[in-house]
Amino acid sequence: MRGRQLFVVAGLSVLAGTRPAMYRIPLDATTTGRGASGVATLSRPASPFSMPVTRDGHIVYDVGVTVAGLPTPDTFNGATVYVAWATVPDLSLAVSLGTLASDGTTRGQVAWNKFIVLVTAERTIGAKWSGPILLKGSSPSTWMQRFQAHVTGNGGNPDF
Repeated sequence: MRGRQLFVVAGLSVLAGTRPAMYRIPLDATTTGRGASGVATLSRPASPFSMPVTRDGHIVYDVGVTVAGLPTPDTFNGATVYVAWATVPDLSLAVSLGTLASDGTTRGQVAWNKFIVLVTAERTIGAKWSGPILLKGSSPSTWMQRFQAHVTGNGGNPDF
């Protein structure tokens, strides 16, 4: 417990500086990314207000992505980089969270309530991924929706 303070909030013990499980998105390997693993950690960006939001009221999250166990990108059809993405559950919109550094990390921001974090191998970075999806994970807010609404249950991306 060195370097951390213990608080009692509503009868629960909370360690300052740790993120609850719902702010940590496990990134699971697809069949293409077998052997890799990762985590996306959600936090609030700096703001003069208690909770940063967009003009239209969507909460803004900083997303820190950390991955391990990936081979060199060129293993995947001549890709040159690994890129982390956030996409809405129906995959219609996507935003790049950034190119993974040599230590397997990147940071970006997302302002969607429900989203999926993906890691792909890319030759070039465009508006949306084009390379194979290697890791995937869903934001906690996607957990509370009908199974039919999940892209994996309605004939969506077969790479999941």
